[in-house]
Amino acid sequence: MDSLTQIVLGAAVGEVALGKKIGNKAMLWGAIAGTIPDLDVYQSLFFDALTANELHRGFSHSILFSIVFAPIVAWLARTKEKWSLVGFITLILGYPFLSVDNSVVRIVLFAIWLILVVITIKHSYGTHSASQRDWTKLMFWSLVTHPLLDCHTTWGTQLLWPLPYKLAWNNIFVVDPFYTVPFLICVVIALCYHRESKKRKYFNRVGIILSSIYMLWSLGAKYHTYSIFQDNLQQQNIAYTRLTTVPTPLNTVLWSATAETDSAYYTGLYSLLDDDEIIQFHKIENNHGLIEEWEEEDLINRLNFLSKGWYVVNDENPDTLVYNDARFGPMYASDTPMYGFGYQLFMNNSNVLSVTQQRPDIDEETGEQMLSILWRRIWGKNISQK
Repeated sequence: MDSLTQIVLGAAVGEVALGKKIGNKAMLWGAIAGTIPDLDVYQSLFFDALTANELHRGFSHSILFSIVFAPIVAWLARTKEKWSLVGFITLILGYPFLSVDNSVVRIVLFAIWLILVVITIKHSYGTHSASQRDWTKLMFWSLVTHPLLDCHTTWGTQLLWPLPYKLAWNNIFVVDPFYTVPFLICVVIALCYHRESKKRKYFNRVGIILSSIYMLWSLGAKYHTYSIFQDNLQQQNIAYTRLTTVPTPLNTVLWSATAETDSAYYTGLYSLLDDDEIIQFHKIENNHGLIEEWEEEDLINRLNFLSKGWYVVNDENPDTLVYNDARFGPMYASDTPMYGFGYQLFMNNSNVLSVTQQRPDIDEETGEQMLSILWRRIWGKNISQK
Protein backbone atom coordinates (compact mmCIF):
# COMPACT_ATOMS: atom_id res chain seq x y z
CA MET A 1 0.00 0.00 0.00
CA ASP A 2 1.02 3.66 -0.02
CA SER A 3 3.95 4.92 2.05
CA LEU A 4 1.85 6.78 4.63
CA THR A 5 -0.15 3.64 5.43
CA GLN A 6 3.02 1.58 5.82
CA ILE A 7 4.51 4.26 8.10
CA VAL A 8 1.40 4.24 10.30
CA LEU A 9 1.29 0.43 10.47
CA GLY A 10 5.01 0.24 11.24
CA ALA A 11 4.67 2.83 14.01
CA ALA A 12 1.74 0.96 15.59
CA VAL A 13 3.58 -2.37 15.43
CA GLY A 14 6.71 -0.76 16.89
CA GLU A 15 4.64 0.57 19.79
CA VAL A 16 3.23 -2.88 20.51
CA ALA A 17 6.68 -4.47 20.37
CA LEU A 18 8.70 -2.01 22.43
CA GLY A 19 6.70 1.13 23.26
CA LYS A 20 6.56 0.54 26.99
CA LYS A 21 10.37 0.40 27.20
CA ILE A 22 11.53 3.12 24.81
CA GLY A 23 8.41 5.23 24.19
CA ASN A 24 8.18 7.25 20.99
CA LYS A 25 11.44 5.77 19.69
CA ALA A 26 9.55 2.52 19.19
CA MET A 27 7.05 4.31 16.94
CA LEU A 28 9.81 6.18 15.11
CA TRP A 29 11.84 3.09 14.33
CA GLY A 30 8.73 1.06 13.62
CA ALA A 31 7.73 3.68 11.03
CA ILE A 32 11.21 3.59 9.47
CA ALA A 33 11.33 -0.21 9.38
CA GLY A 34 7.83 -0.22 7.88
CA THR A 35 9.18 1.89 5.02
CA ILE A 36 12.40 -0.02 4.36
CA PRO A 37 10.92 -2.72 2.04
CA ASP A 38 9.78 -0.02 -0.39
CA LEU A 39 13.33 1.30 -0.76
CA ASP A 40 13.54 -1.25 -3.57
CA VAL A 41 12.08 1.54 -5.77
CA TYR A 42 15.69 2.74 -6.19
CA GLN A 43 16.01 -0.10 -8.70
CA SER A 44 14.11 2.03 -11.21
CA LEU A 45 17.10 4.41 -11.34
CA PHE A 46 19.31 1.62 -12.67
CA PHE A 47 17.03 -0.72 -14.61
CA ASP A 48 14.45 -0.41 -17.37
CA ALA A 49 10.79 -0.09 -16.36
CA LEU A 50 9.94 -3.76 -16.85
CA THR A 51 12.91 -5.07 -14.84
CA ALA A 52 12.25 -2.55 -12.06
CA ASN A 53 8.60 -3.66 -11.87
CA GLU A 54 9.70 -7.28 -11.73
CA LEU A 55 12.07 -6.56 -8.85
CA HIS A 56 9.66 -4.31 -6.95
CA ARG A 57 7.92 -6.14 -4.11
CA GLY A 58 10.34 -9.02 -4.58
CA PHE A 59 13.12 -9.96 -2.14
CA SER A 60 12.65 -6.87 0.03
CA HIS A 61 9.01 -7.89 0.58
CA SER A 62 9.76 -11.44 1.64
CA ILE A 63 9.77 -13.20 5.00
CA LEU A 64 13.42 -14.08 4.34
CA PHE A 65 14.33 -10.38 4.01
CA SER A 66 12.66 -9.61 7.35
CA ILE A 67 14.51 -12.44 9.08
CA VAL A 68 17.90 -11.45 7.66
CA PHE A 69 17.67 -7.67 8.04
CA ALA A 70 15.79 -7.37 11.34
CA PRO A 71 18.89 -8.00 13.51
CA ILE A 72 21.04 -5.76 11.27
CA VAL A 73 18.68 -2.78 11.45
CA ALA A 74 18.20 -3.49 15.17
CA TRP A 75 21.96 -3.30 15.76
CA LEU A 76 22.21 -0.04 13.82
CA ALA A 77 19.33 1.51 15.77
CA ARG A 78 20.74 0.37 19.10
CA THR A 79 24.41 1.24 18.63
CA LYS A 80 24.54 3.87 15.86
CA GLU A 81 21.15 5.50 16.27
CA LYS A 82 21.96 9.08 15.30
CA TRP A 83 23.73 8.35 12.04
CA SER A 84 21.41 5.47 11.22
CA LEU A 85 18.48 7.88 11.43
CA VAL A 86 20.27 10.35 9.15
CA GLY A 87 20.96 7.57 6.66
CA PHE A 88 17.41 6.24 6.59
CA ILE A 89 15.90 9.73 6.40
CA THR A 90 18.14 10.40 3.39
CA LEU A 91 17.15 7.14 1.71
CA ILE A 92 13.42 7.59 2.35
CA LEU A 93 13.31 11.17 1.01
CA GLY A 94 16.06 10.69 -1.57
CA TYR A 95 14.07 8.70 -4.10
CA PRO A 96 11.19 11.18 -4.49
CA PHE A 97 13.79 13.99 -4.62
CA LEU A 98 15.66 12.28 -7.47
CA SER A 99 12.61 11.06 -9.38
CA VAL A 100 10.41 14.19 -9.49
CA ASP A 101 10.92 16.90 -12.08
CA ASN A 102 9.05 19.65 -10.22
CA SER A 103 11.58 22.10 -8.74
CA VAL A 104 9.14 23.32 -6.05
CA VAL A 105 8.59 19.76 -4.80
CA ARG A 106 12.35 19.22 -4.75
CA ILE A 107 12.88 22.35 -2.66
CA VAL A 108 10.20 21.23 -0.19
CA LEU A 109 11.71 17.73 0.06
CA PHE A 110 15.18 19.16 0.61
CA ALA A 111 13.87 21.50 3.31
CA ILE A 112 12.14 18.62 5.10
CA TRP A 113 15.29 16.51 4.85
CA LEU A 114 17.47 19.35 6.22
CA ILE A 115 15.13 20.02 9.17
CA LEU A 116 14.95 16.33 10.10
CA VAL A 117 18.71 15.86 9.81
CA VAL A 118 19.45 18.94 11.97
CA ILE A 119 16.98 17.76 14.64
CA THR A 120 18.49 14.27 14.56
CA ILE A 121 22.10 15.46 14.85
CA LYS A 122 21.34 17.91 17.68
CA HIS A 123 19.37 15.37 19.70
CA SER A 124 21.15 13.61 22.54
CA TYR A 125 21.02 9.82 22.39
CA GLY A 126 21.51 7.86 25.58
CA THR A 127 21.53 4.17 26.38
CA HIS A 128 18.28 2.24 26.27
CA SER A 129 16.80 -0.34 28.53
CA ALA A 130 15.98 -2.45 25.47
CA SER A 131 18.20 -5.35 24.47
CA GLN A 132 19.33 -6.44 21.01
CA ARG A 133 16.65 -9.12 21.16
CA ASP A 134 13.98 -6.48 21.94
CA TRP A 135 15.10 -4.30 19.03
CA THR A 136 15.21 -7.29 16.68
CA LYS A 137 11.64 -8.18 17.59
CA LEU A 138 10.52 -4.62 16.84
CA MET A 139 12.31 -4.57 13.48
CA PHE A 140 11.11 -8.00 12.39
CA TRP A 141 7.43 -7.32 13.01
CA SER A 142 7.61 -3.84 11.49
CA LEU A 143 9.38 -5.21 8.41
CA VAL A 144 7.22 -8.29 7.88
CA THR A 145 3.84 -6.59 8.36
CA HIS A 146 4.67 -4.37 5.36
CA PRO A 147 4.55 -7.19 2.76
CA LEU A 148 1.71 -8.90 4.62
CA LEU A 149 -0.36 -5.74 4.11
CA ASP A 150 0.74 -5.47 0.47
CA CYS A 151 -0.51 -9.01 -0.16
CA HIS A 152 -4.04 -7.64 0.13
CA THR A 153 -3.51 -5.37 -2.91
CA THR A 154 -3.75 -6.29 -6.58
CA TRP A 155 -0.02 -5.90 -7.23
CA GLY A 156 0.84 -8.42 -4.53
CA THR A 157 4.23 -9.41 -3.13
CA GLN A 158 6.73 -12.24 -3.37
CA LEU A 159 6.29 -12.98 0.31
CA LEU A 160 7.74 -16.48 -0.14
CA TRP A 161 10.76 -15.37 -2.21
CA PRO A 162 12.78 -17.04 -3.72
CA LEU A 163 9.71 -19.02 -4.79
CA PRO A 164 8.40 -17.36 -7.99
CA TYR A 165 4.92 -16.55 -6.71
CA LYS A 166 3.28 -13.19 -6.09
CA LEU A 167 0.56 -13.36 -3.48
CA ALA A 168 -2.26 -10.93 -4.26
CA TRP A 169 -5.64 -11.17 -2.57
CA ASN A 170 -7.16 -8.19 -4.41
CA ASN A 171 -9.32 -6.93 -1.56
CA ILE A 172 -8.04 -3.39 -1.05
CA PHE A 173 -6.78 -0.60 -3.30
CA VAL A 174 -3.19 0.62 -2.81
CA VAL A 175 -4.54 3.89 -1.35
CA ASP A 176 -7.62 3.66 0.85
CA PRO A 177 -8.33 6.54 3.26
CA PHE A 178 -10.95 4.49 5.11
CA TYR A 179 -8.18 2.14 6.21
CA THR A 180 -5.47 4.73 6.81
CA VAL A 181 -7.07 7.87 8.28
CA PRO A 182 -8.71 6.38 11.43
CA PHE A 183 -5.54 4.36 12.01
CA LEU A 184 -3.38 7.49 11.65
CA ILE A 185 -5.55 9.51 14.07
CA CYS A 186 -5.33 6.82 16.74
CA VAL A 187 -1.54 6.47 16.40
CA VAL A 188 -1.02 10.25 16.59
CA ILE A 189 -3.17 10.43 19.75
CA ALA A 190 -1.21 7.54 21.29
CA LEU A 191 2.01 9.36 20.46
CA CYS A 192 0.99 12.21 22.77
CA TYR A 193 0.87 10.07 25.93
CA HIS A 194 3.71 8.88 28.15
CA ARG A 195 5.12 5.48 27.31
CA GLU A 196 3.67 3.93 30.49
CA SER A 197 0.24 5.49 30.06
CA LYS A 198 -2.65 3.07 29.66
CA LYS A 199 -4.29 5.55 27.26
CA ARG A 200 -1.29 5.29 24.92
CA LYS A 201 -1.69 1.54 24.74
CA TYR A 202 -5.46 1.89 24.39
CA PHE A 203 -5.44 4.29 21.43
CA ASN A 204 -2.73 2.34 19.62
CA ARG A 205 -4.77 -0.84 19.99
CA VAL A 206 -7.93 0.91 18.82
CA GLY A 207 -6.09 1.97 15.65
CA ILE A 208 -4.93 -1.59 14.98
CA ILE A 209 -8.41 -3.00 15.69
CA LEU A 210 -10.22 -0.46 13.47
CA SER A 211 -7.86 -1.05 10.56
CA SER A 212 -8.13 -4.82 11.00
CA ILE A 213 -11.94 -4.65 11.07
CA TYR A 214 -11.89 -2.62 7.86
CA MET A 215 -9.60 -5.19 6.23
CA LEU A 216 -11.98 -7.97 7.26
CA TRP A 217 -14.85 -5.89 5.86
CA SER A 218 -13.03 -5.62 2.52
CA LEU A 219 -12.60 -9.39 2.38
CA GLY A 220 -16.30 -9.85 3.12
CA ALA A 221 -17.26 -7.27 0.50
CA LYS A 222 -15.07 -9.04 -2.05
CA TYR A 223 -16.67 -12.40 -1.31
CA HIS A 224 -20.19 -10.95 -1.50
CA THR A 225 -19.66 -9.03 -4.75
CA TYR A 226 -17.78 -11.94 -6.34
CA SER A 227 -20.87 -14.14 -6.01
CA ILE A 228 -23.02 -11.38 -7.54
CA PHE A 229 -20.69 -11.12 -10.54
CA GLN A 230 -20.76 -14.91 -10.90
CA ASP A 231 -24.56 -14.99 -10.85
CA ASN A 232 -24.81 -12.24 -13.47
CA LEU A 233 -22.39 -13.95 -15.81
CA GLN A 234 -24.39 -17.16 -15.55
CA GLN A 235 -27.71 -15.39 -16.05
CA GLN A 236 -26.36 -13.57 -19.11
CA ASN A 237 -24.99 -16.83 -20.58
CA ILE A 238 -21.39 -15.57 -20.61
CA ALA A 239 -19.15 -18.63 -20.55
CA TYR A 240 -15.86 -17.66 -18.96
CA THR A 241 -12.69 -19.50 -18.01
CA ARG A 242 -11.69 -17.39 -15.01
CA LEU A 243 -12.89 -14.35 -13.08
CA THR A 244 -11.10 -11.70 -11.04
CA THR A 245 -12.55 -8.88 -8.94
CA VAL A 246 -10.81 -5.82 -7.50
CA PRO A 247 -11.92 -2.76 -5.53
CA THR A 248 -11.95 0.53 -7.41
CA PRO A 249 -9.69 3.40 -6.26
CA LEU A 250 -9.99 4.72 -2.70
CA ASN A 251 -12.88 2.54 -1.51
CA THR A 252 -14.29 -0.95 -0.98
CA VAL A 253 -17.89 -0.12 -1.94
CA LEU A 254 -17.50 -0.18 -5.73
CA TRP A 255 -16.00 -3.33 -7.25
CA SER A 256 -14.74 -4.12 -10.74
CA ALA A 257 -14.88 -7.58 -12.32
CA THR A 258 -13.07 -9.02 -15.33
CA ALA A 259 -14.19 -12.36 -16.79
CA GLU A 260 -11.99 -14.06 -19.36
CA THR A 261 -13.24 -15.89 -22.44
CA ASP A 262 -11.25 -17.32 -25.36
CA SER A 263 -10.92 -14.03 -27.20
CA ALA A 264 -12.30 -11.30 -24.96
CA TYR A 265 -12.82 -9.95 -21.48
CA TYR A 266 -16.17 -8.98 -20.00
CA THR A 267 -15.81 -6.16 -17.50
CA GLY A 268 -18.42 -4.74 -15.17
CA LEU A 269 -18.93 -2.61 -12.06
CA TYR A 270 -21.07 -3.28 -9.01
CA SER A 271 -21.59 -1.00 -6.03
CA LEU A 272 -22.89 -2.19 -2.69
CA LEU A 273 -25.20 0.84 -2.92
CA ASP A 274 -26.73 -0.18 -6.27
CA ASP A 275 -30.54 -0.45 -6.25
CA ASP A 276 -30.41 -3.87 -7.88
CA GLU A 277 -27.89 -6.61 -8.62
CA ILE A 278 -28.10 -6.37 -12.41
CA ILE A 279 -24.66 -5.75 -13.92
CA GLN A 280 -23.94 -4.37 -17.37
CA PHE A 281 -20.85 -6.04 -18.81
CA HIS A 282 -18.65 -4.48 -21.48
CA LYS A 283 -16.96 -6.79 -23.96
CA ILE A 284 -13.30 -5.99 -24.66
CA GLU A 285 -11.43 -7.95 -27.32
CA ASN A 286 -8.14 -9.06 -25.78
CA ASN A 287 -6.33 -9.14 -29.17
CA HIS A 288 -3.85 -11.74 -27.94
CA GLY A 289 -3.41 -12.87 -31.53
CA LEU A 290 -1.58 -9.62 -32.33
CA ILE A 291 1.46 -10.86 -30.42
CA GLU A 292 1.07 -14.56 -31.23
CA GLU A 293 4.33 -14.57 -33.19
CA TRP A 294 6.17 -13.49 -30.03
CA GLU A 295 4.36 -15.69 -27.51
CA GLU A 296 7.51 -17.75 -26.87
CA GLU A 297 9.70 -14.68 -26.41
CA ASP A 298 11.18 -14.28 -22.93
CA LEU A 299 9.94 -10.69 -22.81
CA ILE A 300 6.32 -11.77 -23.31
CA ASN A 301 6.70 -14.47 -20.66
CA ARG A 302 7.98 -11.83 -18.23
CA LEU A 303 5.05 -9.56 -18.99
CA ASN A 304 2.64 -12.46 -18.54
CA PHE A 305 4.18 -13.30 -15.17
CA LEU A 306 3.61 -9.74 -13.97
CA SER A 307 0.05 -9.52 -15.29
CA LYS A 308 -0.78 -13.16 -14.43
CA GLY A 309 -1.96 -13.48 -18.02
CA TRP A 310 -4.57 -10.71 -17.69
CA TYR A 311 -3.74 -8.43 -20.61
CA VAL A 312 -5.24 -6.60 -23.56
CA VAL A 313 -3.22 -5.67 -26.67
CA ASN A 314 -4.05 -2.38 -28.39
CA ASP A 315 -3.01 -1.51 -31.93
CA GLU A 316 -4.57 1.95 -32.26
CA ASN A 317 -1.23 3.23 -33.53
CA PRO A 318 -0.31 1.18 -36.65
CA ASP A 319 3.39 1.39 -35.81
CA THR A 320 3.19 0.14 -32.22
CA LEU A 321 1.42 -2.36 -30.04
CA VAL A 322 0.57 -1.73 -26.38
CA TYR A 323 0.44 -4.56 -23.84
CA ASN A 324 -2.12 -3.38 -21.23
CA ASP A 325 -2.07 -4.95 -17.77
CA ALA A 326 -5.73 -5.78 -17.16
CA ARG A 327 -5.47 -7.00 -13.56
CA PHE A 328 -6.50 -3.68 -12.08
CA GLY A 329 -9.67 -3.36 -14.14
CA PRO A 330 -10.44 -0.62 -16.65
CA MET A 331 -11.08 3.06 -16.03
CA TYR A 332 -14.12 4.86 -17.35
CA ALA A 333 -14.11 8.32 -18.92
CA SER A 334 -17.34 7.44 -20.74
CA ASP A 335 -19.29 4.25 -21.38
CA THR A 336 -16.14 2.81 -23.00
CA PRO A 337 -13.63 1.20 -20.60
CA MET A 338 -9.92 1.94 -21.00
CA TYR A 339 -6.76 0.65 -19.35
CA GLY A 340 -4.30 2.83 -17.51
CA PHE A 341 -1.10 0.83 -17.23
CA GLY A 342 0.87 -0.99 -19.90
CA TYR A 343 3.96 -1.40 -22.03
CA GLN A 344 4.62 -0.32 -25.59
CA LEU A 345 6.14 -3.14 -27.66
CA PHE A 346 8.65 -2.37 -30.39
CA MET A 347 11.65 -3.79 -32.22
CA ASN A 348 14.88 -2.05 -31.25
CA ASN A 349 17.82 -1.27 -33.55
CA SER A 350 19.12 -4.81 -33.10
CA ASN A 351 15.74 -6.21 -34.18
CA VAL A 352 15.05 -7.47 -30.66
CA LEU A 353 11.62 -7.16 -29.07
CA SER A 354 11.69 -4.43 -26.41
CA VAL A 355 9.28 -2.45 -24.24
CA THR A 356 8.83 0.96 -22.71
CA GLN A 357 6.34 1.63 -19.94
CA GLN A 358 3.30 3.54 -21.12
CA ARG A 359 0.54 5.34 -19.28
CA PRO A 360 -2.39 7.06 -20.97
CA ASP A 361 -2.09 10.76 -21.66
CA ILE A 362 -5.03 11.96 -19.57
CA ASP A 363 -5.85 15.65 -19.74
CA GLU A 364 -7.48 17.55 -16.89
CA GLU A 365 -10.97 17.29 -18.35
CA THR A 366 -10.73 13.51 -18.81
CA GLY A 367 -9.32 13.09 -15.31
CA GLU A 368 -12.21 15.03 -13.81
CA GLN A 369 -14.65 12.94 -15.83
CA MET A 370 -13.11 9.72 -14.50
CA LEU A 371 -13.36 10.93 -10.90
CA SER A 372 -16.94 12.03 -11.47
CA ILE A 373 -17.93 8.63 -12.87
CA LEU A 374 -16.15 6.84 -10.02
CA TRP A 375 -17.97 8.99 -7.45
CA ARG A 376 -21.39 8.44 -9.08
CA ARG A 377 -20.93 4.68 -9.39
CA ILE A 378 -19.85 4.39 -5.75
CA TRP A 379 -23.23 5.88 -4.80
CA GLY A 380 -25.12 3.47 -7.01
CA LYS A 381 -25.72 5.73 -10.01
CA ASN A 382 -25.18 4.67 -13.61
CA ILE A 383 -22.21 6.02 -15.55
CA SER A 384 -24.50 8.23 -17.63
CA GLN A 385 -26.41 9.58 -14.62
CA LYS A 386 -25.61 13.04 -13.19
